[in-house]
Amino acid sequence: FHEFIIDIWSQSFERPELFNTWHVGVIAEDAERALADGKNYVAILPRFHFKSTLLGHAFSVWRLLKATRDMSILYLSYSDTMARYHISEINKEVKDNAQLSEWMTDRTPKSDNSFRYMVGGRRAEVMHHGLFSFQRGLHVDGAMVADDILRDLANPLDVTQMQKVEEQFMTANLFIPNPGSPIIVIGTPMMSGDIFDQLAKDERFLYRKLPVF
Repeated sequence: FHEFIIDIWSQSFERPELFNTWHVGVIAEDAERALADGKNYVAILPRFHFKSTLLGHAFSVWRLLKATRDMSILYLSYSDTMARYHISEINKEVKDNAQLSEWMTDRTPKSDNSFRYMVGGRRAEVMHHGLFSFQRGLHVDGAMVADDILRDLANPLDVTQMQKVEEQFMTANLFIPNPGSPIIVIGTPMMSGDIFDQLAKDERFLYRKLPVF
């Protein structure tokens, strides 16, 4: 995964050298270790540290490229609007990358909020859903990325809402991926004792926290 980020994914951006920073290697190697150990992965990073770009966008594409069969991934955010934004960003990053554009054929080229591609004759898809709006019975066989599930820019969450998020994620969303499909949780904490602190104690997850200082 780290080599994919450095050699290929970085070429989607104007300053690919930024992906040589030390924390990129740490979280990329963490993600691979979690996969090898059959665990999920939680990464807590400050804002503007590529957490979505790497563990949301790049991980999804890398996972789809490595698949040997049709594969679907779910991108989960607090709201479906936020999740759709991330899908549109992944589309831009693939289209801006000469190597990825050669490997991946867009099946819905007129839709920025739809990520459906063909990769070597296989179907590769990233779906989007909000934390509370996903379809009951939905399952994916590739992975689930839970990106900033506590974040609502328009309405900051209070303690009661935080508890609702934790209950929803732990009793419903956590079981969307089929057994053996990893869950990647990324975000920035909002208060002590929030869901990120809870996941730090969960043996099903490899946990990494990289504070600002």
